[in-house]
Amino acid sequence: MTIQWVAVATFLYTEIGLILLFCVPFIPPQRVLRRLVTLITQLAKELSNKGVLKTQAENTNKAAQRFMEENEKLKRILKTQGTDEECVLEAENKKLVEDQGKLKTELKKTSDALSKAQSDVMTMKMQSERLSKEYDRLLKEHSELQNRLEKGHKKGL
Repeated sequence: MTIQWVAVATFLYTEIGLILLFCVPFIPPQRVLRRLVTLITQLAKELSNKGVLKTQAENTNKAAQRFMEENEKLKRILKTQGTDEECVLEAENKKLVEDQGKLKTELKKTSDALSKAQSDVMTMKMQSERLSKEYDRLLKEHSELQNRLEKGHKKGL
């Protein structure tokens, strides 16, 4: 039994030694106090942030609930009015398709008329150039004839 008491005594003395070692201040108290103050400050900030986030979450939940209620109301309204509006929309759609067809035919007619007008303009430009050249030629011929006539009158006098 003595071995057991020796083991117990050794364990207790070792424990007392460790406790005394931990009581010796390795870290100065000022440093511990500063760290404690910063931790308390951080805790206070986090608590205030928690309150703000909690109110934001509550407001967001309330808004989402309102939107869901409005969505349900709109769905009910659409179910009651949906059939009437679908008929109106189909009629409008048919009318728009017909108008589109008419506009396409008008566009084709207009584009054909435009291309014809452009070709007529090109033809007139070419004729104008030819007439201008012919006019210049005739003017030159006229001046040559007048010069001959004047020479003939001068010789005759």
